[in-house]
Amino acid sequence: MPEVMPFVILAGSDQRPGPVPKQLQVGDMLSGFKGAIPLPWGRSLAAELVARVRATGRFRDPLLVGPRAVYAGLVDCEIIDVAGTLAATLQRVIEVVRTRFDGHAPMAVSACDILPTPSEITNLLTSEFDLHADCCFWWQWITAETETLGASAWKPRYAIRRGPDAPPETVYPGHLTIFRPQTVRLELLMRLLTLAYRYRNWPPRQRVWPMFSRGLGMMLEEDLRNLGRGQLPILTVSIPWHLLRAFRELQTRRLTVPGLERHAARVLLHRRFRRRGRPVVISVSPILSFAQDIDTQAELDAISAQGAGG
Repeated sequence: MPEVMPFVILAGSDQRPGPVPKQLQVGDMLSGFKGAIPLPWGRSLAAELVARVRATGRFRDPLLVGPRAVYAGLVDCEIIDVAGTLAATLQRVIEVVRTRFDGHAPMAVSACDILPTPSEITNLLTSEFDLHADCCFWWQWITAETETLGASAWKPRYAIRRGPDAPPETVYPGHLTIFRPQTVRLELLMRLLTLAYRYRNWPPRQRVWPMFSRGLGMMLEEDLRNLGRGQLPILTVSIPWHLLRAFRELQTRRLTVPGLERHAARVLLHRRFRRRGRPVVISVSPILSFAQDIDTQAELDAISAQGAGG
């Protein structure tokens, strides 16, 4: 039997509009606490995700990390109360992970604004995760032709190869992550997620240098902490090198799944866990809903039209 994992839903908000893609207008974008948006059949968006996660039988009862003042009465799961920016939400996640979960066992984290059906969640786990359930960190790219994404066709897309001799495929980032907390540089992971969210709708070429400059400052801070622990301060060199190398390969359409896994392992994992088989697994899946996070009114209308349960 597959292991029943904790499931954490990120439901905070920076309370400011995100960057507007050039294809869209300011009025097209949703803002605020998207998980609290009501759906036509009565549930909030976050409550619908909770119900679908429960229906899979693959997870413990979900925990929602967000402001209790917003979500009380809108969801019927435990709320881990935190208000403020995404950075504050992610810091609260770290505290919860370290105090409530077995650091060596896998746990799942998801955004609150995706709505895969229970069968889609189960299919993704069965076809892509279960074969690698002993890995330290698992994530997914979603392969799709732009026109198949409907209202989400505007989202930034990338090209990646499954292997050195494979052709490039168009892919979109998925929004479900599974990892073993004890193996991962949690503070670094959460800071990278904050950076990625801040520049999430920027074209890749425009986002890399602002992210790099801010990320370099983060690495310097971490190296100073490591120096105080008697560790060599090498993050400021090694992590930017791997990130820039991966970005260069992505831009030249030479990035492969195995190559990205190696870069990610060097960035995200503590050194002692990098030698265990395939410690980072990045799957390529055709299940579109994991890439269709709900950022616009058109995307909300599309998911509303599907009805309860998808």
